[in-house]
Amino acid sequence: MRNRLRTLLPALLATVLLTVQAQEARIDLSAPMLVNESGFGSAEKLIDEQRLIVGPPVGKPTSTYVLGHQFKDHYPSSVHLDFGTARHLSSLWLFDTNDKGDVVISIGEPENWQEVASYDCGSYQKWAQIPINGTTRYLRLTKMSPGANFSEIALYEYTPEAFQELQAKRAAEESARAAREAALATARAEMKKRGPTDLGTPFTEVYLVDEIDCAATPPELEDPARGSEVQTILGRPCRVLLKSDSEAAFFSYRIGRLKPLLPGQAYVLAIDYPEDAPRTVTVMTSANESSRTFHTGSTVGDALHPKYVNNLPESLRVPLSGKYESWTMLFQLHDRFPDHAFIRGSQERPETPEDGFLVTIAQFNARNIPLSHGAAVSRIRLFAVPDIQALHVRPNLPPEGLPQRHIFWREEMADGLIGSEKSLERGLDEPLDWYRYKATQMHVLGINTFAKDLLEFGACQHWDSTPGGGNQWVHFNAYHKDLWGRIVTLMGEEGFNLLPYYEYSGSKGQQGLGNQRRAIPLTRDGDYTHIAWRDKYNVDLTDPDTWDDFRKMLDHTIIRHRNAGNFVGAWLRNRGQMPMSFAPATLQRFADETLLGLEGGVTRRHLLDDEKLLQDYYAWWFGKRRDFLVAMRDHLRGNNVNPDAFMLYTASPNEPGISFADSLSRLVTDDPESWAELLVKPLHQEGNRQLTPVTVDQVIQSNAYLTALLSPARTWGEWEWQHLAPPSDPQNYKNVEGVLLTHAFNRLYTVASATTFDAFRSPAGLAIIRHYSLNENMMFDVHDQPKVGYFVTDVERAGPYCMMAEAVAMAKGDPTMIGYLLGGNHARGFPDYVRRFNLAFLSLPALPSSLVPGAASDDQVVIRRIDTPEHGTWLSVVNTGMTDKQGVTITLPLDGKLIDAATATPLPTNANQLRLDLHPYELRSLHIQ
Repeated sequence: MRNRLRTLLPALLATVLLTVQAQEARIDLSAPMLVNESGFGSAEKLIDEQRLIVGPPVGKPTSTYVLGHQFKDHYPSSVHLDFGTARHLSSLWLFDTNDKGDVVISIGEPENWQEVASYDCGSYQKWAQIPINGTTRYLRLTKMSPGANFSEIALYEYTPEAFQELQAKRAAEESARAAREAALATARAEMKKRGPTDLGTPFTEVYLVDEIDCAATPPELEDPARGSEVQTILGRPCRVLLKSDSEAAFFSYRIGRLKPLLPGQAYVLAIDYPEDAPRTVTVMTSANESSRTFHTGSTVGDALHPKYVNNLPESLRVPLSGKYESWTMLFQLHDRFPDHAFIRGSQERPETPEDGFLVTIAQFNARNIPLSHGAAVSRIRLFAVPDIQALHVRPNLPPEGLPQRHIFWREEMADGLIGSEKSLERGLDEPLDWYRYKATQMHVLGINTFAKDLLEFGACQHWDSTPGGGNQWVHFNAYHKDLWGRIVTLMGEEGFNLLPYYEYSGSKGQQGLGNQRRAIPLTRDGDYTHIAWRDKYNVDLTDPDTWDDFRKMLDHTIIRHRNAGNFVGAWLRNRGQMPMSFAPATLQRFADETLLGLEGGVTRRHLLDDEKLLQDYYAWWFGKRRDFLVAMRDHLRGNNVNPDAFMLYTASPNEPGISFADSLSRLVTDDPESWAELLVKPLHQEGNRQLTPVTVDQVIQSNAYLTALLSPARTWGEWEWQHLAPPSDPQNYKNVEGVLLTHAFNRLYTVASATTFDAFRSPAGLAIIRHYSLNENMMFDVHDQPKVGYFVTDVERAGPYCMMAEAVAMAKGDPTMIGYLLGGNHARGFPDYVRRFNLAFLSLPALPSSLVPGAASDDQVVIRRIDTPEHGTWLSVVNTGMTDKQGVTITLPLDGKLIDAATATPLPTNANQLRLDLHPYELRSLHIQ
């Protein structure tokens, strides 16, 4: 019934408002009512055309109320109306003429005015309505500046019947408000009685706000109907989603309703789940519009058969704890939020903190989660964080003079919740709060570098292109044009590094370079692929105009703000709009620079007919891409941004990462026999893509992943995917300082070979980027329609295994930068393990390391050392095993005082040996001084 009322309320309110509007009456205004307090200007023109107004004001008044230029210093300037008796005013209309400035509307009486509304005169040559809803004999209008220009006004009051109805409505609202306040007071008193709860690091002192026993309480929403059941698991009743062959499933609970929830307050959501069997669990939280999936055991996590991409599945027999565990997420409550249906685009967010918010537990259909025993949750709890500052950690960075490591992330489909100019369509009243909350996440998780997209598929994201030519150069949103500058200041004040991210396509304004599409394919004119919207813009990286265009973007997004924050470089990614070009001008540059004397120049036909010439062209083009990146590095350094500013380049346009180079679609697993039996079943034979199980060792031994990283994309038909996003060519950067091609990772097999890391290492270090799959629109019903609104989710393993890939990467390759390409709002589900890893990682200098064979008593514990001339030696210790390691003996390679580099805590040694207990995939950093 409650949900039905929530659906009907907007329509009912609209009906009431229309009824009230129909019962409004216009007040006849006359000259004796008007008092010009300042004595300046032609105030009488405000009411000299009343006879022309019939019903709601229409038409254009001819006389205008102005003060005149000679009175430009006499602001504020006020006039007021005296009706002779109290009137129940409903609204004021005024005809907005030109310019912009505030007008303040007040009621009360002379010498005792109360402001009831204001208007910014932001329209142009139109009537504007300003609600008043007050009873008064006097109404005052105050022009705050010369820009507050308007002419005729029209004033409306409620009829006696409408006023009576309004009074009844106000009484009902007051009664409801009192009931809400009483409920909130009860909730506050209850919370005061409760002591703090220890949820484990970092949430050692939080206060319970609300909890739901999922076995005892039916969900508020459930789809399909009776799609979940209560089962006894590990001796405790638990609600479990049933798997369906034909559709996804979810259930939702409302938590925190009529509790003292506050926008901006930090909370922890805790989901208790059993680790008894492989399971995949999606948690959607409307309170901060996050969707995160965790998975246990041998499940693949991401959808096995996604709609749009290859999710590069991997199944490993990860141990299960055999007990109940908690998934916890820190978040800050938004001002308003959607219900269970998430929003993409412009749409009102109807719920507020008083409503509480929905927590949705979801799963894909059976075909996409074949090994999962069903998402299972026993309890959902909400905790308040009394002091968010107490959760902050400061990474113990290497001494000054030694290079630092970096951790950062970028979100693709998250910031739409602050996009609208209409407050009811935004999750946050103040868009900058979105980034304040990001800063909180960074402080708590131990992340030191802030990355944000400034170009998304070439579109301007929150920066002002006005100085460079405005919309003629780059289309920008005037509402958000100053947001990037404010973000830089915020992150600078918070002490974070800045690494802006660009999906460059050439400037996309009306006269922008990207519109010219100077890059063309080899075999055809027009588009490179069948995705027309993406091919609508592109640039040629060999074109000097492209260099100037992107330099200009760096000028307006980094160099312009260099004094407000510590920019460490720029991150550039090809989303298919920096393709390899075969345009005549490009071919001419190739001929000129390689001194080819072909008569008539080089043509596409020459390249098609001469394989060696084509290979020479490829080599030349990759060299030009490198030259472009070096030039952008030098532009940042030469303009005093940072003497060590670097350029990152991500070649892959795909969310899931890099597919294998051949046509074989693999599922990487440590149990190929079981998967071979499963994948031949009819449920997994649908569609064109058939999965073949292979082992991690097979991938390593065949160098299959390195081959994938370095190979052109596979293409089909008449298209040129191989030229749309040319692959990484790290061999061309072996001697290039300050430019890094990023190494894509996600699954264990992507980090299991030292060979792949060695290929991407350069003098600037090694940057690895985790590519998350969107799992876009995978929550669908039997008719392939969305169940929970717009759906994307990032997937991680449960517990310590959430850091499996990063830990193995440290053992095999020792990256100096780790970035994350997220699909949605950044919200890690196992923050203790994430934070431990991050703090250890950042405490190590960004310098080359070497393996120390035999230094650990357990072969699965890998030791690397970093030597410095003046500051001693650092060791990284990594447990690459899936089980705890108790009492591992580490033999130190040299004498000296030993400290834990992440915490600066001295560590005891005995005869140059240290004993450590390590959880699975734990990284420890040691410093020998």
